[in-house]
Amino acid sequence: MSTISTVHLTLTILCQRLNTLGDIHDVLRGSTIAEERGKDVDSKFWAAYKKVSNEYDDDFLERANDDMGIILTFVRSFLCLSM
Repeated sequence: MSTISTVHLTLTILCQRLNTLGDIHDVLRGSTIAEERGKDVDSKFWAAYKKVSNEYDDDFLERANDDMGIILTFVRSFLCLSM
């Protein structure tokens, strides 16, 4: 397998995983498991968990998107130089 094919396959897999993570994030963001209805300990825990996990997920996806941009820039540069 050539280097370009390997890079293309790797990028394809990364894009698929990023899309999957985005889909999971969308489902969890709309989840009602952590609604702030009750005042019991479990409800407070899940409300705090949802808040923290949303912040973490947003940061993670932002970093992943930034990393994907860097990878694509590198691949474009590599492909231009190899041609």
